[in-house]
Amino acid sequence: MTKTRKKKWSRRLLLSGIACLFAVGGYLAYVYVSLQETAKSMYVPIRTQKSLSSSALAASSGQQTQFSSQQEPVPEKAQEPLTVLLLGIDERENDKGRSDVILVLTVNPKKESALLLSIPRDTRTQLAGTKTMDKINHAYAFGGLQQAVDTVEQFIATPVDYVVAANMEGFAGIIDALGGVEVDNRFAFTYADYDFPFGPIHLDGKQALAYARMRYEDPRGDLGRNERQQLLLKALMQKKAALASPAALNEVLETLAKYVKTNMTFADMKRLVQNYSTAVSSVETIRMEGKGQLINGIYYYIVSPEERQKLSEQLSAFRQLTNGPQSTAETSE
Repeated sequence: MTKTRKKKWSRRLLLSGIACLFAVGGYLAYVYVSLQETAKSMYVPIRTQKSLSSSALAASSGQQTQFSSQQEPVPEKAQEPLTVLLLGIDERENDKGRSDVILVLTVNPKKESALLLSIPRDTRTQLAGTKTMDKINHAYAFGGLQQAVDTVEQFIATPVDYVVAANMEGFAGIIDALGGVEVDNRFAFTYADYDFPFGPIHLDGKQALAYARMRYEDPRGDLGRNERQQLLLKALMQKKAALASPAALNEVLETLAKYVKTNMTFADMKRLVQNYSTAVSSVETIRMEGKGQLINGIYYYIVSPEERQKLSEQLSAFRQLTNGPQSTAETSE
């Protein structure tokens, strides 16, 4: 090959490399801007016990207070435990809907573990800010997202850092965008014209929605349904690699913007992705023990004060920065 031809090939390779860099850089810029816009459309200013405590502390020292954590410095690595309340909203015609899926996810980077608690939707408790005893999922129907958060924090006597509320139809859309999920089904059943055989199964969005909703065919009722919801959440947490596809990412962002609300700012999301996405090697689940009871002809799930105290202590112990004793919860790798 002559020197002239070598120079031409070198220039072509250089130009190709530059073009690739511009293409990658342009796509990354597009993704970044898209994420910012999606975060803005999802954001709602929800107060939590932790934000109120932080505001009170700042006020006592004469500092300005903000509910948004946008101005907080990003730590070098994940250290502080955090708790996220996950709500699946089943909307009804002409009303706000109800939070039929209530999951409390606590991440402790020091233990490289997460703790997942399901609260049955029929759990009887006092709705925050009222004297009314009712089903915990009615808090959202009566007082929206703020009362739902306040009621869960009051019930478990534990502050939450963030809340993420997703319409159940949006939940199905996200699963479809990620190519479906795989779960290990514990028993065979049929529901909503779908067959769910025993063992490992692949679910698309609509199938996953039916899988999460079935209750009466389950011999354990709400407890069995809560377990299936936990399986789906764990399966979703393992689908991070699917977001590498531009098409999947765009579809997920569109679904999130339409169906999801959260008090996380874009800065919060960046901090969580940077510092917490690799902080969990296992997810443990804890079961809320109780019993069904009819009161004035209405079915409730009754959790004793002793059980609530035990759960509160377990969540508090898990949030400690030290490793401490081994958890007695069920562990799922």
